[in-house]
Amino acid sequence: MKENRASKRFTAVIVALTAAMVLFAWIHSCFPASLSSQESEGILKIVYGAFQALGLTLAQASYLIRKLAHFSEFFAIGALLMSCAYCFDRRKPRRYGFRVLLGGLLAALIDETIQLGVEGRAGMVTDIWIDFAGVCCGAALLLGCFTLHAKRKGWK
Repeated sequence: MKENRASKRFTAVIVALTAAMVLFAWIHSCFPASLSSQESEGILKIVYGAFQALGLTLAQASYLIRKLAHFSEFFAIGALLMSCAYCFDRRKPRRYGFRVLLGGLLAALIDETIQLGVEGRAGMVTDIWIDFAGVCCGAALLLGCFTLHAKRKGWK
């Protein structure tokens, strides 16, 4: 079964990237509301024209940017968690699907719990759902890629 695993070097890189991405999300959750808002406003200035074209107000666009940030962070986490699963079984990483989703959900729960103790921030159940949706989509995309790769290799 050892031939089904990725190399130790590749595994170490993927695990390190996954841990770094989770830490990135958690560190951002430690930022007070004023700093978090400044980050969102910086992004908003860049993309607001596109949101105006969709007929969104500044407040709506700001809200959407913040929610897309949640989704995007956890999309990457889901993709990286599925990559970890691939490291342990290149032929059938889906065997680890439950663990991938559980890990992503726990990361989202911790992320929102951190915000409960930060000035001006609030842990929100809706954000947990958005985060978890990101995990599911990221994991599903990578699982699809790995499944195609396995079929091309002729693995069953």
